[in-house]
Amino acid sequence: MTKTEICNLALSLVSANTATDIDTDSTPQAEAVRRWFAPARDEALASHPWNFAMKRARLTLTWTALSGVALADNGSGLIRVTAVAHGLSTGNRSHMREVEGCPAANGTWYITRIDADNFDLVDSVYSGTHTSGTGEWILAPLTGWEYQHTIPSDNLRVVRVNGEEGNEEDSQPYAIEQGYLLTDADVAEIRYVYQHTTVTTWTQDFINAFAYLLASYIASEIIKSTDKSEQMWLQFEGLIAPQKRRNDSRAGKPRVLQPVYDSDLVRARRGVISTR
Repeated sequence: MTKTEICNLALSLVSANTATDIDTDSTPQAEAVRRWFAPARDEALASHPWNFAMKRARLTLTWTALSGVALADNGSGLIRVTAVAHGLSTGNRSHMREVEGCPAANGTWYITRIDADNFDLVDSVYSGTHTSGTGEWILAPLTGWEYQHTIPSDNLRVVRVNGEEGNEEDSQPYAIEQGYLLTDADVAEIRYVYQHTTVTTWTQDFINAFAYLLASYIASEIIKSTDKSEQMWLQFEGLIAPQKRRNDSRAGKPRVLQPVYDSDLVRARRGVISTR
């Protein structure tokens, strides 16, 4: 189905006039659909691990070399690192490794920033003489986890990390905060739902669900009916629930799904609909 055909499904669900070309029509209906299409698409995608919208990625860490960097006693016995334009701030947490001549620097440390080119390793003890050109460092999560990985920019929902996902019996083996995947693994192989924008490859099950969700966005704007918005939302949930049940039965045990995609536009619709 084309984008216009899919959008016309949503328009027909709220008894609105359909569009000839949803991207160019200047009617209020077409304008409303264009405004809500992207947030509704992303919310619908993130609501379920749709097979057609899954990707895999291998996330690895990027260490920064200490090439040409000096390590010395800061005058109080702590290790002071000199690194031009290091970019660190007081309170950051960092892993350091493979530092030769000053092995006491190897480990995980909180940072005290001295200036743009110098920082101290909190609670460290300087010993030895650093061998210039050895060692590397990387930022670490402040608490709870050992490593942070940058999540792909097209991610809407991480489903699995290193073959695991959270369930009702155990805690989730990762967290997602501020665009980072936090985990204790230095390599993270993930499966995730991505921002699938090619409508011609969407499945019919997804199209049906998306049409109801899009209709729930546009109903209050086009026909001024919050009741219709709520009705369309409940229809969307009704279509998603069997998808979740089928997925859970194949997995053999219930899964706890992550919260659906959120945005300012999504919250705006929630201001119209009293419950979800």
